[in-house]
Amino acid sequence: MTAPPDAAWLPAATRALGARPAVLGRTPLTGGYVAASVERLDLDVDGRVVPVVLKTASAVEVAALRAVHVVRADPAVLAAGDGWVLVPFVDGTPPAEHEPVPDAVWATLAQVHAHWWRKRPRGVPVVDAAFWRGLCDRTLVAVRGAAARTGDPIYGEVAAALDAWRADPRIGAALARLPRTLVHGDAHRGNVLGTALIDWGNARVAPAAVDVVTLGGDPPQAYTEVLDARVPAAARAPAEVERAWAQVHVHVTYLGFAADHLGAARVTEMAGNAERALATL
Repeated sequence: MTAPPDAAWLPAATRALGARPAVLGRTPLTGGYVAASVERLDLDVDGRVVPVVLKTASAVEVAALRAVHVVRADPAVLAAGDGWVLVPFVDGTPPAEHEPVPDAVWATLAQVHAHWWRKRPRGVPVVDAAFWRGLCDRTLVAVRGAAARTGDPIYGEVAAALDAWRADPRIGAALARLPRTLVHGDAHRGNVLGTALIDWGNARVAPAAVDVVTLGGDPPQAYTEVLDARVPAAARAPAEVERAWAQVHVHVTYLGFAADHLGAARVTEMAGNAERALATL
């Protein structure tokens, strides 16, 4: 998919920016997996240079960005249309493995989670039993493909486990207990630039621990203080249940990528982690 034509986004950008911008430069951006086309645009807006990012986007990403925009003071999305979004350009690099995720990112997640607690933004899918089965089925395609490609029997074993997990009653029982909120759904370090969490194309309505587990395990005070102040303890599920469910969900989410790119050893490790988490439910 190519970038949307200027005629598609310029009118909306004009309304958002208060003046009709002129495009001074375009730079293709790479590194992500969600969007088919992403480019930085340097816009002249009444003599000011305003860097933005124009990207192809699913309806889910557009809906999620609008839902985030409800929470944040700074704009999460400048303009959006059929199949595209225009967002502020963030100049930064992801934190290294030994570096902490900035508190501002955790605070933003907490604000989003707290605001949308037990609510569903329109247009964002809900993680329910059907969603879970679909996730397992999509992951199975990648794992079975790796089995056919490599002949390694471990992929067949993992595929058999996934086939069993897709209808495992422990998953359904946990989902019945766990409150949901808007989650990023892909909150790994590669999607952290400076103090921003980018690329909301995998957003979903799910237990908040999905993002917490993906981003790095135990959340810092910057997250817990916001959530504790805005979400009563009585409205939450037992932390150990939510965390165990999230561990299963996150590992199954990324097993397909691991099967395509990371090899049998990593797939085995992730499947084992998912199995151990499932055993605690």
